[in-house]
Amino acid sequence: MPVPRPEPGLLRTALVHAARLTVLSCFALAEPLLDILGRNPEFFSVRRSTSTQIVLFALFVVFVPPAVLIAAELLVRVFSRRAADVLHVFFVAGLVAVIVLHALTNRASLSGASALVVAAAVGVLGAMLYRLSSPVGSFLTVLAPVPFIFLALFLFDSDASKLVFVKHPHVAEQRIHSTTPVVLIVFDEFAPIALMNRDEGIDAARYPNFAALARRSTWYHSATTVQWLTEQAVPAVLTGILPPKGHQLLPIYADHPNNVFTLLGGSYRVRAVESLTQLCPQRLCKEVRGASPSAVSDATGSLANDASVVYLHLLLPDPYSDEIPAISDSWGNFGKAEAPETQQAAGPLEPCGRNVCRFASTFGRGGKPTLYVLHSLLPHVPYLYLPSGRRYGVQAPLLRGIDHNVPQGDWPAIQGYQRFLLQSEYTDRALGLLVRRLKAKGIFDRALVIVTADHGVSYRKGEPRRKPTPGNLQDIAFMPLFVKLPHQHTGRVDNGFAQTIDIVPTIARVLGARMPWHVDGKPLVGRQLARDGTVAVRLGNGKAQTARLSELLARRHQALLRQFSIFGSTPASIYRIGPDADLIGRPLSKLPVEPSESAGVDLDGRELLDVVDKHTDLLPTWIQGGLTGQHGKNEEIAIAVNGRIEAMTRTFQGVDGTGFGGMVPENALHDGRNAVTILVVHHEDGRRTLESFRGTNETTKLVRRGGIELIRSSEGKPIPIRADALRGQVQAEAGALDVFNGWAAVPSLLHRADSVIVFADGKEVFSSPTAQLLPHRVFKHRGLIAFHFELPHGLLPRPGPQHRVRVFGIRLGVATELPIKGPWPWAH
Repeated sequence: MPVPRPEPGLLRTALVHAARLTVLSCFALAEPLLDILGRNPEFFSVRRSTSTQIVLFALFVVFVPPAVLIAAELLVRVFSRRAADVLHVFFVAGLVAVIVLHALTNRASLSGASALVVAAAVGVLGAMLYRLSSPVGSFLTVLAPVPFIFLALFLFDSDASKLVFVKHPHVAEQRIHSTTPVVLIVFDEFAPIALMNRDEGIDAARYPNFAALARRSTWYHSATTVQWLTEQAVPAVLTGILPPKGHQLLPIYADHPNNVFTLLGGSYRVRAVESLTQLCPQRLCKEVRGASPSAVSDATGSLANDASVVYLHLLLPDPYSDEIPAISDSWGNFGKAEAPETQQAAGPLEPCGRNVCRFASTFGRGGKPTLYVLHSLLPHVPYLYLPSGRRYGVQAPLLRGIDHNVPQGDWPAIQGYQRFLLQSEYTDRALGLLVRRLKAKGIFDRALVIVTADHGVSYRKGEPRRKPTPGNLQDIAFMPLFVKLPHQHTGRVDNGFAQTIDIVPTIARVLGARMPWHVDGKPLVGRQLARDGTVAVRLGNGKAQTARLSELLARRHQALLRQFSIFGSTPASIYRIGPDADLIGRPLSKLPVEPSESAGVDLDGRELLDVVDKHTDLLPTWIQGGLTGQHGKNEEIAIAVNGRIEAMTRTFQGVDGTGFGGMVPENALHDGRNAVTILVVHHEDGRRTLESFRGTNETTKLVRRGGIELIRSSEGKPIPIRADALRGQVQAEAGALDVFNGWAAVPSLLHRADSVIVFADGKEVFSSPTAQLLPHRVFKHRGLIAFHFELPHGLLPRPGPQHRVRVFGIRLGVATELPIKGPWPWAH
């Protein structure tokens, strides 16, 4: 009689299962993520990730997910060996399904639900094969070294290895005898036609500060960039060297040791605020680097959160990936807005956003000659700012109708450009603040002042916003460039062929310094610029988008004419866009308006419109929402505020139905409650009529059913409240606005809440996806992303024990009330 084979011991089973799950997890999770991040190390550099953080991140991705799975399996095995075996096979099925889904998504062979079904089916078949055929399991065991190979390839052989093994190249210091201060201001994503009037001069009405600068400087009217990616374009500005045609360098000192900081650092004091690059060596910029955060608020939390966003883009097929925040619009914490400095509007609001006031605080009198360098993400997306210095949202409203940076129609392109123009006017005010501060410190007149941008931006139907193509090169190739020489008082315009790589050689020429390294640019002073030439904006991989300068200038002029045909020539006309624009400014009482019998409207942020306070920097002029009932594409919508039509727009079809959005002028709103009416415009038999939509009366509330508290959404959907679903906390402090800070995450701390909602005396006053709220550092739990937002006082009840303000985090349809930390103005 055959002797039965002994069951393998617990330790052996655990080790074998752990090895197999680790192999599958690496193919499902670690390899795709480490591969794309290894090829795009800018992901780490712009987050100021240290070598230790990168190594820990790689170890986490490779070993922690399978460790969690095997721990769960062992825990179940304590109670039932059979149940543990079933769970193990279930894990195998899930990991195989994820691997297959990656393959389907990357090849676009299937999409939508069909891809998910196929992946799930293959996962089940793979698990059955694994269970029934021992060679399959043995093969996975043989692959046990694979995780270590993936890890080694990422740490030692990928482009990210430069950040793991950091080099500090030595650069010989130059002795410069000049005492002229140097101020270099680099804006971002700034098309210069935004600044122009019909004659291609500076529009002084909209941009008084750029106009004032032009009157005292040389405006290089035809200046062009050499690269379209910020992480390559800004180093070209700061080094004078063309980006390499093949392998791309990282925007760090180790890859760009010859730069304006090392050129002047031996003789000059350096005060620099770099938003995305790290070209200034720490020995020169230690003081400012330690005091000024970059565009990313917390490297560790941002790294974990943004890596998950990248992974979901790799994994999920269309259309599910459309629900994930974009990974190319905002540097660090994809898809989230930057919190502006809250101000009380006792006087003119200071445009402090995007490091402007932080940079201005570095200006000083006397002492050692100083190099001042700022790279500010203005007027770069996300668009949030108005010309007055106010912002029009608690978080930046998304650009609707723009998919993967490509406008899907003419109207989304026009609205995106409108918001760009408004933020460009804010950028003009920021420039004015910097110039005033420079003059107050006695720096401006005697300084060499250079104001430029890294590249332009484009808003055209079917064309990328950033990547150059033959159809948008005239928008992206040009950028502003102003050079004010020391004690220059007369402005001039130079139409010659100038490039961003000419800036550092110009600084050296003006200071009388010898360039100690080869530069591709040439000084802009002391020579006659060519009248024409070949503009080449490098794309990477040895490719470039090229055209003759004269051809691009002609195309730019046509773009300028189009800009004026749409947006007019006055500050007010920027709002008078859209279909039936003649309706703007007309009172509803004098128009044929009929109420809709079936359709309704749900305004986003309705509460903010009820408590407008012009003494703060928050003014909700961007009005958006959703429509109920049946609607077609591109229907004409009128937005009336306080009885008068203030904006015209069109509908768009989104994943959550028919929506709309439009910008109204600042003077359309008054303090307190503002009445907003949404109307559709009909054209029949040459007659124009307007149909007004009913606003929804339902709001999200806290209710009790059977003695149990829950949240009832405005659609009537119940959201259960569980105290153990999330961990977190919230704190509040008073100011010009009520400021809320906190965090909310699942108990494992691996995922944050999907959204945050605030109730005052049982009624919703604010809600937002956490992806659109500014992340702040979480000191106790560094792996988490916290939230930060500010609400007007009128939105909340007066402080006191008679009122309750409660904050909830929501994830996967379950809510948890966040515990309060510190003083709380209302009842606990």
